[in-house]
Amino acid sequence: MHVLVYTRKWKDIKLGAMRKAQLLDISLSTADNRCIFVAKAMAADNSDAIVGCCEVIEEQLDITMSPKITVSERERRKTARLRPVIENLCVKQEYRRSGVGIALAHACEEAVRLWPGHSEIFAQVEDENTRAYHLFRKCGYQFLFADPTCTEVVLENALFAKEVKVTKRMMRKFL
Repeated sequence: MHVLVYTRKWKDIKLGAMRKAQLLDISLSTADNRCIFVAKAMAADNSDAIVGCCEVIEEQLDITMSPKITVSERERRKTARLRPVIENLCVKQEYRRSGVGIALAHACEEAVRLWPGHSEIFAQVEDENTRAYHLFRKCGYQFLFADPTCTEVVLENALFAKEVKVTKRMMRKFL
């Protein structure tokens, strides 16, 4: 696997307490498009700390209709096509509401603009995560439907994990 790593330095991007921010983009060349973004805060002593991250990945997604509880994920994917989806966006608690999440979402959007054949981007947000939902709404994403067929892996302890059903809101933005 070939990994490309490059850094973009941003100045004056209004990240509250951060004077300088750095966005690291790791593009993995695979059959599918995928980018991972890491936001770093630069301190006065030139040290940096990771304050947020996310990824955008091309995955099979069917948005033709709201999913029904009786329809399995596998059956819905038969009519799906590849679409870019923002996943796993997280920001360190003390940097929330300072623009880091918006900067990460915009970085994903810019990456997708370079991918051929895409004029929209999607985000899946857990139903209980109202902060993330409002962040994407602020960035121009519109609610499409709630998907109760999603699963997430939860660690029970150091040795065991289990899959649990969760409801996620599907959101879309036209680029």
